[in-house]
Amino acid sequence: MKSFRVIKLNYEIILIIILFAVILSFCFMYNSSFAKNDVGIKVPIIMYHSILKSRNGTYIVHPDTFESDLKYIQSKGYSTITITDLINYVYNDYPLPEKPIIITLDDGYYNNLSYVVPLLHQYNMKAVISIVGQYTDTYTETDEANPNYGYLRWKDINELITDGCIEFQNHSYNLHSTKKERKGCKKLSSESLETYSNVLTKDINKLQEKFRQNCNGYTPNTFTYPFGAISKESIPIIKSLGFKSSLSCTSGVNYITKDPNCLYLLKRNNRKSNISTENFFKKILE
Repeated sequence: MKSFRVIKLNYEIILIIILFAVILSFCFMYNSSFAKNDVGIKVPIIMYHSILKSRNGTYIVHPDTFESDLKYIQSKGYSTITITDLINYVYNDYPLPEKPIIITLDDGYYNNLSYVVPLLHQYNMKAVISIVGQYTDTYTETDEANPNYGYLRWKDINELITDGCIEFQNHSYNLHSTKKERKGCKKLSSESLETYSNVLTKDINKLQEKFRQNCNGYTPNTFTYPFGAISKESIPIIKSLGFKSSLSCTSGVNYITKDPNCLYLLKRNNRKSNISTENFFKKILE
């Protein structure tokens, strides 16, 4: 009988240990899952500029490189989304794919239409183009359509809005031309906050109005900083102008929560030409 009691006691101890281990394991899994969700959804953003066959550089990549990037993104199970998709997720619980990624192109080069759009169609993807208003106005007036140096005209932008593979955003009307006196949206040390606010508001709203006039009321919801140059004073101004999001040139990966503030100064990774597709994406996607 004594032996039986010892066996029974040992059996109960083993059961308690197993039960305790199961509870600990469940708690660990629950807390890990909660922590992951609490951090937010990982959303990498890639930044391109000009896509050209004739030259390569810090802000120029070959169409073959761009296609290689699209293939790689697709092979890793990522789905391209727009900034509006991201905004709708935060504000309206819009569902996002399991592995979202955003492709952006700055300045509005005409070669984006020549080389990027056909590849987006081929791989069933989307991209975001942020235009400089002055460049678009100039090439609309001359009606030039040259992929080597030209910029998108308003009729090109309207065509792409209708097409649906491109979302357009505001990259300032003419703040790229003020690099000598101020770099993009940088506040000058000598100017008052009121003066600075007026400069930004006038320029940015000019492009917003140009969009509405030329694109049947279309209004960008995101501001893309020229040269990635940011002064802290610009952040509340951008918000006051109605933008739900802004794009910086700071490298890194974004983690999107339900806090609307996470949509401002989104990080992007500049795609240079002197690195292979695999090496470029390794640190970003893995």
